[in-house]
Amino acid sequence: MIKKLEKSIKRQVKIAGLLLIASVAMSAQAAIIVITPENPTWGGDVNSAITAAAPRNGNASLQVQGDRTRFFGLGNPFNPLSNIALLDELLNFSFEWAISSTSSNDYHPDYTPALRLHIWDNGQRSELIWEGAYNGVYGNISKDTWYQTSFRDNFYQWVAGVGVTEIYNRTLTDWQNLYSDEAYISSVSIGAGSGATTNYLAFADNLTLQLTNSDVTYNFELAATAVPEPAGIALFAGGLLLLLRRFRAK
Repeated sequence: MIKKLEKSIKRQVKIAGLLLIASVAMSAQAAIIVITPENPTWGGDVNSAITAAAPRNGNASLQVQGDRTRFFGLGNPFNPLSNIALLDELLNFSFEWAISSTSSNDYHPDYTPALRLHIWDNGQRSELIWEGAYNGVYGNISKDTWYQTSFRDNFYQWVAGVGVTEIYNRTLTDWQNLYSDEAYISSVSIGAGSGATTNYLAFADNLTLQLTNSDVTYNFELAATAVPEPAGIALFAGGLLLLLRRFRAK
């Protein structure tokens, strides 16, 4: 009986050790921050909300429904004092999206949610926008299926007081070279453009913002899922080893 117990404890210690190694490895990579509806740094209008309608990595995702809706994060795009980082520090910006099979709009059946990077440069507000229409999406996707954008995708520019600059084939790296060295990111957002109509329905999740000194993926959930910390796993493993020694001493 004791031998069986020792074998079981050894196995649990081994598993705890593997969990510790995996946890340390994950902490060295991109951080994942869970964003719930209560998070004060993210929010939008009534048509954009975190719901359980189409879970991605967990129990929820961001639901984008209706016309001209926005869900902002990390800052206020209309406030020039909102400064996340210099635009030149941006290394990656992407998200995952899916279009509901029940969705319809006046543009195209494959009309996607929009991912926006909000910029201030010498007092001028602008946005760099990803949309599927300019990235080969139309006619090449399936509904109720998740897709991920790339930093190398095309983004177009919208300038406050001017409008769209009508240049749709530039990457974020291209745009970084065109803004001044003082240009900075004030906010990020996900949403749908004007004209999407009230019947539009899509979802988004796992927005990644990688800067020179940080790499974070924001996962939209209804409630945070507890993940064992490395220290907690180590204590758990240590307790099992101590228990094993006590059994051996008997």
